[in-house]
Amino acid sequence: MKNNKGITLMALIITIIVMLILAAITISMISSGGIIGRANEAKFKTKMQKISEELFMYNAGLEMEGKDSKINAGEVLKEIITQDGLEIDQASVQDISKILTSVGKTEEQYCIVLDGDLYYVSQDKIDNNEKQTKWCEDIGIKVYAFAGKPEGIQIVNGNYELVNGVYLCTPQLNMGLEKDKTRYVKLDKKGNMSVGNWINKKPDADWYDYKSQNWANICVESDGLTCFYVWIPRYCYKVDSKSQRTDVKFINLQNEYIDESGNQTSWEDLQTQGYKLPEAFNFNNKDLPGYWISKYQLNELGSYPVNFDVAAGTTSMTIQNIATATQKTIKKYTYAINGKIVHESKKAEDYKITGLARGNKTINVTALDENGEIVGSFTKKYEVAETNVPDVSQFDPDTTFYVYWDEDGKEHNEVPISRAAPSAWYDYTTANWANVVTRNNGLEAYFVWIPRYAYALNSTSQRSYIKFLKGTTRDIPAGYKIPEAFTFNGTELTGYWVSKYQLAEGTAKVNAEISAGSNSLIVGDISNSTGGTPTKIEYYLNGDKVNNGTSLTEHYAYSGLKANTQYTINIILRDAKDNFVGAVTKKVKTSIDVTPDLTGFEKDKTFYVYYDADGTEHSDIPISESAPNNWYDYATQNWANIVVKANDKVSYFTWIPRYEYAITDADKAKQRTEVVFVTTDTTNENCTTGYKVPEAFTFNKKELRGYWISKYQLVEK
Repeated sequence: MKNNKGITLMALIITIIVMLILAAITISMISSGGIIGRANEAKFKTKMQKISEELFMYNAGLEMEGKDSKINAGEVLKEIITQDGLEIDQASVQDISKILTSVGKTEEQYCIVLDGDLYYVSQDKIDNNEKQTKWCEDIGIKVYAFAGKPEGIQIVNGNYELVNGVYLCTPQLNMGLEKDKTRYVKLDKKGNMSVGNWINKKPDADWYDYKSQNWANICVESDGLTCFYVWIPRYCYKVDSKSQRTDVKFINLQNEYIDESGNQTSWEDLQTQGYKLPEAFNFNNKDLPGYWISKYQLNELGSYPVNFDVAAGTTSMTIQNIATATQKTIKKYTYAINGKIVHESKKAEDYKITGLARGNKTINVTALDENGEIVGSFTKKYEVAETNVPDVSQFDPDTTFYVYWDEDGKEHNEVPISRAAPSAWYDYTTANWANVVTRNNGLEAYFVWIPRYAYALNSTSQRSYIKFLKGTTRDIPAGYKIPEAFTFNGTELTGYWVSKYQLAEGTAKVNAEISAGSNSLIVGDISNSTGGTPTKIEYYLNGDKVNNGTSLTEHYAYSGLKANTQYTINIILRDAKDNFVGAVTKKVKTSIDVTPDLTGFEKDKTFYVYYDADGTEHSDIPISESAPNNWYDYATQNWANIVVKANDKVSYFTWIPRYEYAITDADKAKQRTEVVFVTTDTTNENCTTGYKVPEAFTFNKKELRGYWISKYQLVEK
């Protein structure tokens, strides 16, 4: 039946299907692969980075107290110690939630601290484990692969286990090998040796198969030198006298043999059958589950097949300047951080990775040939540098400035050390050393802070290794030395400042005369002989920028100041590209209140003398009235003048405020007189060193705060 106001059954079914499709699309968009998934990823990464930062600060606190920061924590670690045979005392494992408050019940299931480093423990039983493992690798947090139960090839601690149909002592990777520099090696059907993951990851299931004569191989790289090793499991053997063939049986530490069916043969029975135990499985009276034997080494001393530089920041780094020295053809480069390959390239290109968690990093670059075999490999460890804080206590806090460079390489030195240091001042992790500059009347000197450190020389690579030390400790690793410079007069130093360079004595590349008034400081012409062309002049007062100017002759006035108060004036010159050109810093004191004393003059016959903008003199206001605004300003050399008109005679007088003075240079050609206005409390007995108070300010044994001097007098009629 048709009804224009109804709906057919078919239309209803189609509508329901469309709605279901739309619902499915919507659910997919907000599920694990969509909005919810991205939110979960961001939440997890943020939490792990927070834990990483907290551990970093916790370890730094331990080092400042002179304690060992190579701590172990986490309940999961105790299980790992038992299962993987780590040589760690379980009693030393701390409760991770007590030392890291960011760790909650959820994180306790997969967060551990191993030798002071944070690890995510990858386990199948953890929900979302595969993604969380990837997310940790994305931000540079180390991952510990833990099976949770002994099965097959995952056992790498020397235990006697059934692996791929054969009982043997498994390859021992938990002793004597650096996980960051050791990788699994697999043989393909053609005998090519291709490298796999680093041994801090799970080995591939086909890493070895002793039943098929596919033995376990690894490669170890140190400072560009690469060695290959093969694992020899503990075995006994006998030689058949007729066939002259050797029969080998893999045995355990009790010299017992178990076949693939589980049948066990004691050592006594094996000896009766004529089996012998090689002497190599006993070392220093200790029975060994096996040993690694060197197969060959890629290169001897000399140039490295692969080398590179690292430009590192706190959360990012760039692998750059990759150099090769080999006749072999390189088909691929791999870039890895903390045992995770993050980039592959057919050429030796620079590669930058960002968003890394703060902490130590291990960087590797490997060159491979067309068969995937190693042509060259180099691993470098990048450690977060914790140094003693630069000691700036001996510098003048007003005329010493932090020096730092922005991302564009432009120098900044406008913040005095009396203020908090800029965040970009230094970061020894990234080779950004702490610098300061001191300025005094145009002369300046740069200094760099050398924090206390110990060093060691590697005779093989001809490289030096630096370890920064906290406090004044002399507790250093074996093979390291502390430079003598950190001991002075029997005192251990946390560091010292070394002069980088200094402008020539007596030569101010940038200078400015500054005149002081009681409530203002006036900048005269600014001289510049740096060679740069300044287009921007920054004026600072006690560390604060108060004005931007454009001319060296603009005569900027610092106004609204307090009388008889010392101020630090800092003037910085920059060019059109905002590059630093030069600067001058001076400590200048505003003058005292130099108000002229008008007592003793007849008020109706004495007048203020002042000049307008055209230089026209005015003397029409008697001193009985308020003084004009432009009567005097000693900061601009505008001295107070009056005129006395009486009996058809005119006399001019100038007010000389009390002052102390000094001659600045012994060389007459360079001599200048420095004048500072003072109060009557200042005499020759207590004035500034090198200064004098003129005798004219003492009259009838009374100290004068100033006096009037006659300028000139009209000729008597």
